Amino acid sequence: MAIISSYPILTPQLGDKLLGSNTVDSIGAPVEGNPTVQYTLSSVKTLVDQHYIEKLSASNASNFDPGNNNTGAIITFGAAQGTTVNDVMLDVAGKVTFNVTGSYNIQQIYYGQAAINNIPILNFKTVKDGSNQIGPTSTTRFKSNNSLERHRIEINSLIDVIAGSYYHFWVQNPTSGAAGQLSNQVTDAAWGTDVPCAQLIITKLQ
Repeated sequence: MAIISSYPILTPQLGDKLLGSNTVDSIGAPVEGNPTVQYTLSSVKTLVDQHYIEKLSASNASNFDPGNNNTGAIITFGAAQGTTVNDVMLDVAGKVTFNVTGSYNIQQIYYGQAAINNIPILNFKTVKDGSNQIGPTSTTRFKSNNSLERHRIEINSLIDVIAGSYYHFWVQNPTSGAAGQLSNQVTDAAWGTDVPCAQLIITKLQ
């Protein structure tokens, strides 16, 4: 093979090809042997041009009380959304099913609330397919100076999903802390929309 510097320099066209190593497949699994393959510049452009597009936005307009116990509860996000023709669908019990394989960003936003002088603990986790926790547990502990206060917690996760997987989002208010819950907030004088106790936003890279 000639020295690379001896080859002419040209302006690339989308139909031109590059050599590369195939290290992962379309769902992110390692490829054995990392075979050498060709990539068209048009496919590289498509990959680089990807961005996140919203696939689901849901919120719970009511308060959500998991109970002051160590069991925890699956968070609900309002009415059911989507069907099997959609990338993502949600049922009224809080089950989120991914119908299309891909890379997703999951944004969870919650507002904790407790009676005055209570110091609750709220723990959050994500469970895949009914049994496997995905990512770390998130937690918040705060002292309520006023029952009208809301304590915001935001959890962001980037996940690679295989079609057919389903997820639940859990909250626990353990007995090691005082009673607390997720609570909505009505805006004064109907300024803007009311703030939900729990919001779920899912976007997909494409």
